[in-house]
Amino acid sequence: MTGGQTVNKADTTTALSSSLNPSTFGQSVTFTATVSAVGPGAGTPGGTVTFKDGPTTLGTGALNGSGQATFTTTTLAPGSHAITADYGVNANFNISTGTLAGSQTVNKANTTTAVSSSANPSTTGQSVTFTATVSVVSPGSGTRTGTVNFMDGATQIGTGAVNAAGQAAFSTTSLANGFGGQSIELSVWRGFHPVGQQHRYHRVQ
Repeated sequence: MTGGQTVNKADTTTALSSSLNPSTFGQSVTFTATVSAVGPGAGTPGGTVTFKDGPTTLGTGALNGSGQATFTTTTLAPGSHAITADYGVNANFNISTGTLAGSQTVNKANTTTAVSSSANPSTTGQSVTFTATVSVVSPGSGTRTGTVNFMDGATQIGTGAVNAAGQAAFSTTSLANGFGGQSIELSVWRGFHPVGQQHRYHRVQ
């Protein structure tokens, strides 16, 4: 045969799916890319797939014997994410890109908050510490951050930063005599819904 035999790379298509869409902040989501040869090409593509959120690379996955690669993450922020899978350079197959239909939607996680008093009832002028404990409602997860506003009825009496244990505290010696309706209001922070007001009645003698 004059000039020899020319063999071109086979074209490919890449399909992309999500294990959970929509998901909740902190929840595990697995993206699966399936790379297939386009006729008249044949065979199972090998190599790697790069998973992206818009222009940002999330990670890579190696294609298995079925032409599938996966990537799992728990760190997507709340909102809509344009997830793509790029099949890379290969000796036998051309590159292709798959797009997740409809994007990946991540919802904020719900929270619950409990508030406690260090001394109830207390005496006029006595130091009292109110502690708010913020918990994430399943299936959400993650570290709580942000601030808590402590209220006496409609009056804000202080604030506290949420620590790594999900707790915020505020101490005061200026509560008036009688029953006070201490409550807390959580400010909005990344990944979580605020919980509104949680009430605890406190008596000062």
